[in-house]
Amino acid sequence: MSQIPIIKVRDVAFPRLQAPDLDRMESFLIDFGMVRAHRTEDALYMRGLGPAPVVHVTHLGEPGFRGFAFVAASRDDLEKIAGSEGFSPIEPLESPGGGLRTVTTDPIGLKVEVVFGQEPAQPLDTANPRALNMGTRFERFGAPQRIPRGPSRVKRFGHLQLNAPDPQAMFNWYNARFGLIVSDAVELAPGMPVAIFNRCDRGDEPADHHTILFSSDMASGGVPGLNHVSWEVCDIDDVFAGHEHLSAKKRSPEWGIGRHLLGSQVFDYWNDPWGQIHEHWTDGDQFDASIAPGRLGIDQGTASQWGPDMPSSYVRTSARVVS
Repeated sequence: MSQIPIIKVRDVAFPRLQAPDLDRMESFLIDFGMVRAHRTEDALYMRGLGPAPVVHVTHLGEPGFRGFAFVAASRDDLEKIAGSEGFSPIEPLESPGGGLRTVTTDPIGLKVEVVFGQEPAQPLDTANPRALNMGTRFERFGAPQRIPRGPSRVKRFGHLQLNAPDPQAMFNWYNARFGLIVSDAVELAPGMPVAIFNRCDRGDEPADHHTILFSSDMASGGVPGLNHVSWEVCDIDDVFAGHEHLSAKKRSPEWGIGRHLLGSQVFDYWNDPWGQIHEHWTDGDQFDASIAPGRLGIDQGTASQWGPDMPSSYVRTSARVVS
C-alpha cells in the first residue's frame, strides 16, 4: 500500500555500471548512440543528444551495477531527503554538469543517489521525431523521407529493471522515500506480484509508464541486481536504424525489435561486451497520477504485442550489485 513519501522525485538521471575496459565500453556506447562527455583514468561519462549532461556512467572495475540517480524536484526536496535516516550529507556531484547529491543504499545493496542542480549541456541535435504520413494524419508534404545510416539518436536515460527477492518490499521502500507509484503489476496470484512497473508521481503532469520495474529474482536463479538499463530514442526509425548499425558493428543482440504490452514501448535490447543489457525504446505510454494501477495475471501475455518471443536469457540478472 502506498504511504506518504519523504519526497516525490521527478525522473532518473543516469546509471552507474562497472566494466574492466573503458575503451571497449566507450566503443560500444558510441555504437549505441551516445557521445563522450568526460573521461578520467577510472570513469567514463557519456551523454546523448539532448540537454542532459550525462546519461551513462561506467567505473573501472569488475563488471557489475553500482546504482543510479534520481532527480529531485527542488533544492528543498534534496535537503529534506538528505536529512532523512540512511542518507548521506549533501555533497558535490562529481560528473559533467556538476550539481549536488545525497546517497543511500537500497534493500539489495545498490547505491541510490538523489541529485539536483545539474547544469544542462548544449544539445548536440534537435533530436526531434521525424515527420510521418500515416492514415489520415499527414505531416510531410513534398519532401521524401531519408534516414541516414548510423547509430540511434539517444535522447535520455529513461528507466531500469531490477531483479530482487521481494518486488513488493522493493516497491514499499522506494515508495516511502521517493514517491514512486504503481502503473501495472503482474501477479502470480492476487496480492502476490512478481513484477511491478512504477512511475514518478508528477501529479497532473504526465510521466513515463515506468521509471523502475521491480521483478522477482526467482527466474534469475535468486541473484539480485540489474536486468537492464534503458534509453529513449527519438522515434521508431531510430530503433530500426540503431538495430541495423549495431548489427553491422557485430554487437551482441538480446531481444527485439518488438512492442511491449505494459508501457507500449517499441523496444530493442543489446548486450554490452560483458553481457549487461542496454535497451533502446520509443513511443512509450504517459500516465499522470490519476491513472489507477493495472493488475494482470502472469499468463496474460505481458512481454510484447509483436516481435520475437522473449529469449530465456533475458530474465537473468545481467549485472550483479557491486560497490
